[in-house]
Amino acid sequence: MSLRTNDRATAIVKGRRLTAVADRLFASAMTDTALTTDRINAIARDWLAKELDAAERDLEKVRAGETLYAAPDPEIEPIQADLTLLSDLIGDSREALAVNNYRQIEVVADELLAAGGLLVDRASDAYGRFCRTLLRAQVELLNQTKARRVGDYGHPARDPLFALPPAATAAAPPVDRTPQSMALAELVEVYAEAKVRDGEWKGRTLTNTKPKLTRFAEILNNKAVDDLTRDDVRDWRDALADMELSNNTIIQNFKYVNAMLNWAKIEGKCTIDSPLKGLAPKADDADRDAYTPADLKVLFHCPLYTGHWRADRRERPGGVLVKDHKFWLPLIALHSGLRAEEAAKLKVTDLRQIEGIWCFSVEDTKTAAGTRIVPVHPRLIRLGLLSYHEQVSKKDAGPLWPEIKPSADGRYSEKFCAWWSHFRHLVGLGRSGLKFHSFRHTFISSLQVAGVPETLSGQLAGHVVNVGITYGVYGGKLLSAPERLALIERLDFGVDLSHLEPAG
Repeated sequence: MSLRTNDRATAIVKGRRLTAVADRLFASAMTDTALTTDRINAIARDWLAKELDAAERDLEKVRAGETLYAAPDPEIEPIQADLTLLSDLIGDSREALAVNNYRQIEVVADELLAAGGLLVDRASDAYGRFCRTLLRAQVELLNQTKARRVGDYGHPARDPLFALPPAATAAAPPVDRTPQSMALAELVEVYAEAKVRDGEWKGRTLTNTKPKLTRFAEILNNKAVDDLTRDDVRDWRDALADMELSNNTIIQNFKYVNAMLNWAKIEGKCTIDSPLKGLAPKADDADRDAYTPADLKVLFHCPLYTGHWRADRRERPGGVLVKDHKFWLPLIALHSGLRAEEAAKLKVTDLRQIEGIWCFSVEDTKTAAGTRIVPVHPRLIRLGLLSYHEQVSKKDAGPLWPEIKPSADGRYSEKFCAWWSHFRHLVGLGRSGLKFHSFRHTFISSLQVAGVPETLSGQLAGHVVNVGITYGVYGGKLLSAPERLALIERLDFGVDLSHLEPAG
């Protein structure tokens, strides 16, 4: 993955919680800092074991008719789509091995070295051997994953480096009999039932509180209560901010969740103390930065837009480029000023021609001013948005992003914002105040820099300019679609994004 920062230590701490496997490996009694062959092999085997375990957890969640790795395509059987993608990735990795091209694995190598405090010159032979061995581990990972995707768990390791020695199969590993705490979703149900039974929750309290607790469980992938960490809480908090909730609303969410976790400890439903202490935002802190040209350069040169390893690992370089909602929503927010929820709930019919201009028709928003027409920026068209729209339209006239499903409280952007909050940290965009909503700030400020009057930019952004003045009566003039497009075309974000567009 790309940490995108000059301060490596800060990037490691703030940008990603490095794998527990690597921490455990290097924190042991390894006092020799030399990257020997034995150590390289040990690290690669341990990394492979961890990644296979993570892949197995993913396989446990996949349902019939769903793809796990490939982008959904109604014309291709889901398992076959995954197998085709995995075969392509195996081919890419083998080709990289054949020519000693370590680009796709260097970020993993750097993470593992950084976790152990090892400084290894990238130009050294040891670093090359390390990357080559990790590439072999990656090929093995992909081969094993491909076999497991069709239920084959008797697939032996093809690479002798990762084959289990006879002694390793002689004795079964000890069984962990430590009782597991309940999952978050189960805790929410048990907690709500107890509150109703005790007479503390009635009617409106139940309907107001339970969805917030359910969202907490959903954002954190319904993990076990005892496994909660303060970094999980930070991920949840940042996801709420990316969903454009106010700090006061986020604080209320903190109070509800903290009360549930404190209750769970008292009632013996978990063993941990609530990890929320000190992590709520300040009530008067409404700071939300705009994306700077440097930020945009980092984002649009990261693997999400230049090629990633697979659909569920878009922070890591590779030969796959999936153009689904995760690809499009940041681009649309930047070039059109749409809020996360507005962009996430777009229907196929919301992208249509008006006065001969392709536009987003934004409706059903929080204010009358929010109902508006926003022309599609020419760059989005050059990137293939209309081709994507045509493809989706042939299959269904419903959601523009078929893979997005509403959350328990009806929000379409919840899952995406949870993913985005984590993803932006991985690529070096984790500073305080930088949220998904920051794209909207960048859009509005760029219009201002371009000399667009506030009364006109308000029609594009869906802002109320003055009391009683909303969309349709700005300065007595309602802009036509061509006039709106002329304003959109004046946008300049101060960064060259031409590399995103097809050649020619």
